[in-house]
Amino acid sequence: MEKSANCFLCGRRHGLNLVSEYLSEYFTDKARARIPQSSYMCDFCSWAIKLRCWYWHQGKQKWSKLFARGWSSLLHGDNLVAPIINGERTEGRDTFPIVSALPTRAQMRGWLLDPPQPPFTIAIAESGQKHILPWAQEGHSRDYFPVQFELDCLWIDRAQFSTLLGHYEALMSLSFSKTEIDSGQYHSDRLMAAISTYGPHDSAISPHRGTRLLELCSHVARKTDE
Repeated sequence: MEKSANCFLCGRRHGLNLVSEYLSEYFTDKARARIPQSSYMCDFCSWAIKLRCWYWHQGKQKWSKLFARGWSSLLHGDNLVAPIINGERTEGRDTFPIVSALPTRAQMRGWLLDPPQPPFTIAIAESGQKHILPWAQEGHSRDYFPVQFELDCLWIDRAQFSTLLGHYEALMSLSFSKTEIDSGQYHSDRLMAAISTYGPHDSAISPHRGTRLLELCSHVARKTDE
């Protein structure tokens, strides 16, 4: 293997192995590869692309198979903090690890407002249908850090995000829906009920409408009583 070889997907230069045939089965969006001419893939990307686990659905009372592409993830250094992968299960011919404690949006909100000590990596899935972890960048500051939000890398100024989220959640507490807040098209009955208080919050939100930053804010925002 050439010393200068880089990972086909993420461009990293450690733990490289030859790209194998499974790539066409598990990953088809090759246009997103950072080094498309490379014949190598790093251990991390190989793990993230191939990983499939058993997950116990408490509500459905049954086991399901889940690909890692559907999860949001938090890593501290090289260690996966959330979700939790522990043990394995066999059913028929399938033996996979067991995943539990899939992150909730409330937990993701916490990652953004109070991230762990660096280095850390945050990847937040929006659709649950796309591989995102191979492109997530590592954060080295708690005050300004990258977040992989679906296929977009957003750099988060924590103080700015906290303020924006505060305005967003204040509008939610005034009974406005996320659809109304995201669009700025408020229902007249709710608007009249909050006419004296909604203005400063809407003014803070307005410059960010149509941006991925506000969409991330909307994704994790919660009412105060939640």
